[in-house]
Amino acid sequence: MRKELEKKIEELFVYRRFPQLFDLVGENYKNHPIISALKELQIAIYFLDHHLETNWTIDPEKDLKKYWKEIYRSLTNCGVDQKVHDDYCKLIYRYQKHELYLRQNKLPTSLNIEHYYYFKSCDVKLLRRIISDKFPMIKRLHPPADWRYFDLITEVNDDVEDVFEDGFTINGNYFLIDHLKNGIDKAQENMNGFIEQIARKNSERLKLKKGSYKWCGEMTQTECIKTQKLLKKNSSLLKKDTRTTEIERHLNFRA
Repeated sequence: MRKELEKKIEELFVYRRFPQLFDLVGENYKNHPIISALKELQIAIYFLDHHLETNWTIDPEKDLKKYWKEIYRSLTNCGVDQKVHDDYCKLIYRYQKHELYLRQNKLPTSLNIEHYYYFKSCDVKLLRRIISDKFPMIKRLHPPADWRYFDLITEVNDDVEDVFEDGFTINGNYFLIDHLKNGIDKAQENMNGFIEQIARKNSERLKLKKGSYKWCGEMTQTECIKTQKLLKKNSSLLKKDTRTTEIERHLNFRA
């Protein structure tokens, strides 16, 4: 399991362009000690996610405390002062709340979709923040606002890609839950509309910022096109999928 997790994390780091960030500042991505520390932090976050995805009844104060202890320990190893741990983790806490909302029958589809995906990319935002702390030039070249639409579309891509796999867990996959609640045609329409919204806002920022945003803007546009194609493909496959998902065992979507 550890090797599979490490492989998954490396794929995530590459997909979110961390190696290129190191290239920008002339640092060796593969051998830099901060990367090992960040991978341990991501593992700690994954263990928290795994508990949320495999347990319906959860007492946050009791059941999640040990996972947060490990996340904080990993943050310290990444050079983050203990005094600011809560600030660095505030987006993760918010997304954890969204996951726990499922136990109250409060679905992602009842929330603003852009805000939902903003918080869903909390782990990547945290890791990039730590990298920028280490290399301030990265933040000067590409501030957090430059990554907003890239993070949104790559998170949407993850949900569309993992829609079948997430059916076996208690997962806040927006696309899957929209499909269960409103049917695949409506879910595809909603998600495609959101992708078009991301692409439009990204194009507007690209025109406004021009050269400084070119790299992030072009990557985002490419991911929008790829995700639309994947959405069409997986929506067709979902129409033929009659399996009962894990989350349906706990919630009645057809009531």
